[in-house]
Amino acid sequence: MKIRGGMAVLVLILLLLACASPVAGSDELKRVLLRDIISLNSPVFGDYKELVLAKAKTQAVIQGMHGSAVTEDCRNWVDLFIAIVKDFDAMTALSKNDDPSYHREAIKKAEMINESIYELRAYDIPESNGIPLLLELALKRFYRREGSFFQDIAADTAETKLKIEYEYLSATTYALGGMHSDATRMEFEARHDERVYDRDMARARAYMEDSERHLHNATQPALFGAAFMEILRARDSFERAKRIYEKHSDPELDAISAKGAEIDAVYRRLMLDTLKIVAVYLLILLAITVVLWWDFRRWSEELEDTRLGIELIGQ
Repeated sequence: MKIRGGMAVLVLILLLLACASPVAGSDELKRVLLRDIISLNSPVFGDYKELVLAKAKTQAVIQGMHGSAVTEDCRNWVDLFIAIVKDFDAMTALSKNDDPSYHREAIKKAEMINESIYELRAYDIPESNGIPLLLELALKRFYRREGSFFQDIAADTAETKLKIEYEYLSATTYALGGMHSDATRMEFEARHDERVYDRDMARARAYMEDSERHLHNATQPALFGAAFMEILRARDSFERAKRIYEKHSDPELDAISAKGAEIDAVYRRLMLDTLKIVAVYLLILLAITVVLWWDFRRWSEELEDTRLGIELIGQ
């Protein structure tokens, strides 16, 4: 029984040591962490000097610690720092593409980085040495660059709806980068363009509704000329709406083109019908003219015969 009791105590001690080992400091762990930090050579260091300083600061902190103080807790925050740098690398690679969709993805990546920096602040050692602050400064630099990118691309975008989206993105990223005056300016431009766009689109929709109504009336039985006048009104309303869509390079322009084709088809049919009716009228008028001309000619001949007869009798 004593042997069994001794074995149980030994197992308990081993378990306690195993549980304690993750937090116990060691020179070996210190060497591993320093190796990981030193081997961290990311292309992003050329874009963000703050990250270079953060890496140097992290290395100096770990080097200055006694081996016994380097615990698994240190491993956790160092690994988190390395992951943040790698995320910076991925984010920067996305932001160097000219396609705005890549920049949107980069901004999403920046949000993840910001959450990771918040986690890093929970560790006393990096927080007290200002490492999260350096990362935040680098992130703000990224946001300022994105604000400038979306401002420039908004100025070169013909589609008003997309232009407004870019202006709002510029305002948001400028604000996250600490450039509040630029953020306010871009937000003002976005709101102004949005008001103009909404007003014009309301007018365009009203014109399209008028065009639809006139088109419907043009396809209904009506007196001669009434249907043709309705299709002319439908064309006029459609052209007014189309000019507004073209002004804003709106993606709906392709959708309304089908309605324009329908109006043109009805217009051509009514034009042909009108020409047919006019042709019939002209034929009737021509027939009447011929009959009148024939009667006039016969009357003229009879009158001439009568005049000659009178002259002969007088002789």
